[in-house]
Amino acid sequence: MKKDEHHLLLVWLILVSLIGFALFISLREKVLLLLYMGDNSKLSWVITLLFVIITIYCARRVWFISREINISEKVIALARERELSIRNGAIYADNTEQIPDCMMTRYLLDLYYQATSHAGDAQADNNQNQTGNQELIQVFEAKLKNPHNLGWFFSDIMIKLGLLGTIIGFVLMLGSVVNVTDFDVTTMQNILKQMSSGMGTALYTTFAGLVCSILTAAQFHLLDQAADELVDSTKHLTQVHILPRL
Repeated sequence: MKKDEHHLLLVWLILVSLIGFALFISLREKVLLLLYMGDNSKLSWVITLLFVIITIYCARRVWFISREINISEKVIALARERELSIRNGAIYADNTEQIPDCMMTRYLLDLYYQATSHAGDAQADNNQNQTGNQELIQVFEAKLKNPHNLGWFFSDIMIKLGLLGTIIGFVLMLGSVVNVTDFDVTTMQNILKQMSSGMGTALYTTFAGLVCSILTAAQFHLLDQAADELVDSTKHLTQVHILPRL
């Protein structure tokens, strides 16, 4: 079933809207205030800042991949229905209409240049073309998906920062009883207060790290899925409609 134009962007906006709604409820119920005020390590602020930065980066990638998918659908339609030719470093349909520029178009250009550069024995050309096609599609896939590694890196960093906050919280909690020699009522009250503060730091940072990491991973999972679909479409177009003509 054909997806709507900018399907990826629409799905991502729905996800971000749900996140925004959850933040609104959290603010209204003062959950975020409790989170940030109860974290003495302030790592929750760092995790939140990282989440905002990587979400902005994800928005740019979503727009880019969504645009590439839309243009590639036009390229696929032209490649299926019309004869393609290369002139002045560009691909034309029936020598009249220039194919829209996108990553798929540049991949097809490389494919044509590779095919024309191997002239000679037919069997040797076939083997070289198959190897070259595999390498080109790997390069194409890497260009699409390698920028997403930053998102997965940030997701991992958020979890580790949450665990670091957990350790800091336990250190603060246990540090409150290290030098205690007199266990009167006032001292015990102070100890329990400090232990509660340390436990709060441990739990709040872990919570912030896990939630932000999960939300980041969800966004970049959408991106990876869209990139895989674009790569699969490119492979299908190449094998069925382009290579038989070369």
